[in-house]
Amino acid sequence: MKLVKILPGKIQIRTDDAEFANSRLNDLISVSDGEVELVTMITAITDNDVETQMDDNAIMEELQQPSLKVIECSILGSVIDGRFRQQINKYPSVAAKIKMVFPMEFAKMMVNDSLDDKFQIGYYAEHLMPAFIDGNKFYQRHSCIAGNTGCGKSETVTKIIEETAKLPGANIVIFDIHGEYSRLSYVDSIKMGEVSFPIWMLGFSDMAANVLKVKEDSTVIMSALRKAYYAQCPNGNEGKPTQFNFAVIKEVLKSLHEQMVTTGYTKDGNPKMAKGEYNGKLSGVVNSMQNLLSDRRYSFLFNGEPQSYLADFLNRIMGGDKPIKNIDLSGIPHDIAVLIIGAITKLIYNIQIMQKDVRPITLVCDEAHVYIPTDFQLTAAHRRMVEIFENIAKEGRKFGITLFVASQRPSELNKTIIAQCANYIVMKLNNENDKSMIKGIMPSGSADVIETTTMFSPGDCLVVGDACPIPLKIHVELAKERPQSKTIDFWDEWSKERESVDYAACLEEYLEN
Repeated sequence: MKLVKILPGKIQIRTDDAEFANSRLNDLISVSDGEVELVTMITAITDNDVETQMDDNAIMEELQQPSLKVIECSILGSVIDGRFRQQINKYPSVAAKIKMVFPMEFAKMMVNDSLDDKFQIGYYAEHLMPAFIDGNKFYQRHSCIAGNTGCGKSETVTKIIEETAKLPGANIVIFDIHGEYSRLSYVDSIKMGEVSFPIWMLGFSDMAANVLKVKEDSTVIMSALRKAYYAQCPNGNEGKPTQFNFAVIKEVLKSLHEQMVTTGYTKDGNPKMAKGEYNGKLSGVVNSMQNLLSDRRYSFLFNGEPQSYLADFLNRIMGGDKPIKNIDLSGIPHDIAVLIIGAITKLIYNIQIMQKDVRPITLVCDEAHVYIPTDFQLTAAHRRMVEIFENIAKEGRKFGITLFVASQRPSELNKTIIAQCANYIVMKLNNENDKSMIKGIMPSGSADVIETTTMFSPGDCLVVGDACPIPLKIHVELAKERPQSKTIDFWDEWSKERESVDYAACLEEYLEN
């Protein structure tokens, strides 16, 4: 056996030793020169035997010998003081000894001195020993979980949240797009639509740009809106949640749209009338506002809550009796759900900055690519919302606020945010763009390991980062309480006798809502 090549993240071995005759992909190999010991994982095996002209005796002799192999390995870390560490202080010489790492040796190097700050996520699939995550290292910096739909992301998030909820002072807010976590017993479920979110909590600027879709260069419409806004809120701040009455603003705009002004008088003393400054120019925005007020799906925005409601809402999502607060957005229109996520995030971030005695908080962003995308074709208003998440990614750690983002399309996630993550939970990935995205931000040794995720089963994952001691396949243990993640068995459902469905009733309900 001979170590023939060593690179910063890889080694290459040429061997004909019987010890390695049954080597398989993902096996662990130790490389040590007595001073430095690396732990590596097999990522490629090449049999270099070449057919040559041999007599029968030579052929029989060759068949009795182990074949010559070239084994390529990714470096995972090193053994320091008998414990595995994801760090490499020094590399061994090419005269190093190489041996397989068997389960007993693996168990010894993975022994934890203390489990007080760790929680078990599952078991190492190849070694049948518990896999732990360091809670401090996982939450004190940002984390990302990525994988195809149906790979077990929701189950894994639930397992992590369940373990975290056992801590008496845990403080997590989940943005739940599909309502998957709302029925967990340790969760305070805040279901938007049933719980009011007054439109003024978006702030006047975001309401105008994102709800009414008024372009920033629409000077006439913005001037009229500001006129109506400051008539109610003379000391208002357009970028902050200050209470105003949306219906009253609409009536003011309607009045301005129809306004006639006196420009003088005739000889007979009759007033001369002319169109006002905004007359005939506000029909579009007035109609939009009326449509919103008439649409039952948006009624929770217009319940007339006073300014004091903001403090009550904030206390519930950042405090409360339960450790996990779930913002359930499944029952409201998608366009407003995205805006509510941005408004709540902005509010939490700014309040967190103001605290003297910081109580740390983590935001779990389900389907994060939907509202913090990488697309640079965003509107200016949407861009401002994304910048809130970018600010948290870059500076939130100092103020005790971190992100745990979940996505089935990591290649569509905001690059700034994903680059700031220190821990990655990678589940089954097939899309090459998604794998390339993840590999591009991994250490060179871990990047090759990502290719193995293509063959993962639901519930299998890699945890790459300083929160987990080694990036090996883990089978996640199911939480005691399961999320409401629905995978419909099409074949089984289609095998049943067909039942009649009243599509007309469904259509009527859709049109009414």
